[in-house]
Amino acid sequence: MSTDQLKNFLAVAEVLNFHKASESMYIAQPALSRQIKNLEDEVGAELFDRTKKQIRLTAAGVFFKNEVARILKNLDQARKKAGQIHRGEAGEIMIGHVSSAMYSVLPYFLKTIKTSYPHLKIGLLENSCHLTFTRILDGELHFGILPNEVGPDGIGSAMLYKENFVVVMPRSLKVNLKKNTDLKLLANADWILPAREDGPQYNDLLNGLFQKSGFTPRVVFESPNASTNLRMVSEGLGVTIIAKSAVKGVNLNIKYFELIDSPAKVEMRFIWSKEREEELKEYIELFLKIFRETRAT
Repeated sequence: MSTDQLKNFLAVAEVLNFHKASESMYIAQPALSRQIKNLEDEVGAELFDRTKKQIRLTAAGVFFKNEVARILKNLDQARKKAGQIHRGEAGEIMIGHVSSAMYSVLPYFLKTIKTSYPHLKIGLLENSCHLTFTRILDGELHFGILPNEVGPDGIGSAMLYKENFVVVMPRSLKVNLKKNTDLKLLANADWILPAREDGPQYNDLLNGLFQKSGFTPRVVFESPNASTNLRMVSEGLGVTIIAKSAVKGVNLNIKYFELIDSPAKVEMRFIWSKEREEELKEYIELFLKIFRETRAT
């Protein structure tokens, strides 16, 4: 189906009269009728009830009308925004992210956007994986930056980078890890970890590490925020496991051990709604280019 077909369908759906719609769309009525019939064949449902003198939308037609109106509106917005990006004019994109992304790809990305596209406004919302997925599917956010989460149906994604986990401990803790298998030395420690609902796949990965070391962690605090967890560790409230980039340049009362040989890695992904993929295509290509330049520098 083409955008012209969809626009012509909306014209008929608005006035419920093929003759009036054909005049407003500057198309011959027989050609318009054929377009609508072909559209119904492609959709696999009758969109108009033609059994009476005055046509009306079927239940399928009402649903399709609302969806087509939304899609065409988003498509029009996408065209305008793509042009704005190209010309360096105003535009706004909302990105949801986990806190650890601010320690890795986001600063360079934001600096590049500000320099190259000064009128493109980027709104940031730090949140859990679960809420970011929900808000992307609801259309409240355009994109997300999340670790190790595949997401529900309808989510598209691209890998940005992989990095090692680090185990972070208070500097005063009398435990020194020298190899990955030493993680079991922290079996009796208090742990600070994200809640499972914040990111189930991410948590499954961490639990796999603990199970391989032969223990279940005693979790005393749950938080998805990397800086919060590091500060709690610095205060001696427990130990945590986090992406390596999150401890870079941190000046706190902590020490850490990098799990170099572990197959478990932080896999940061750039995500979007598949339903809006065509609408956001220019942004996806541009942003992925910038993000990947970030890791090359």
